[in-house]
Amino acid sequence: MKNISSISLPACGISIFIFIVLTGCAKIDTMESSDTPEEDAPNLEIFGATVLVTRGDKPMFRIEAPRISRLEQKQLMLFDGGIRVDFFDRDGRHSAVMTSAEGEVLETTNLLTARGNVIVKSDSGMVLLTEELYYEQDVDRVITDGFVTVITENDSLSGVGFSAAPDLSDWVIMNTSGTTWRKMEKPAEKDEG
Repeated sequence: MKNISSISLPACGISIFIFIVLTGCAKIDTMESSDTPEEDAPNLEIFGATVLVTRGDKPMFRIEAPRISRLEQKQLMLFDGGIRVDFFDRDGRHSAVMTSAEGEVLETTNLLTARGNVIVKSDSGMVLLTEELYYEQDVDRVITDGFVTVITENDSLSGVGFSAAPDLSDWVIMNTSGTTWRKMEKPAEKDEG
């Protein structure tokens, strides 16, 4: 077992830091030889760690996972065992939490992909449910082409295809159906006289 405080992996002008959160140490395994093709074999595994992706000195998102594997040949970090992602706005303030069964970050672009029972809860109370969701940092949007359910204080909408800011503001849902609990006023009737 090795003790580390952080590992820096710069990518596209954005820094990725890995912090060990369990009493300052974690088990780190470096992979030796196996029957797995080299590009598919992780060269580093970290258990019980957090990855912080920043824009300058401001956090963009933070991922916590029981196991993180890094595939150096593919410049890919894999997260499994159930993950939690905290999103931050451009000023570094917390804006939403996402959980999923697993995820990955492509280090060259910082494209974050979450898969399996994806739930996003914004700090404003909105909830998004889907099976796969992408965070594209260059446009600062969470996006999916799959089936989604969006729950707000007044609505429960479903559809196929979704795009929003990470805090679930400025959202668009395609092919929608659903229910609203908003009080609707009947339009005034036209006078035909």
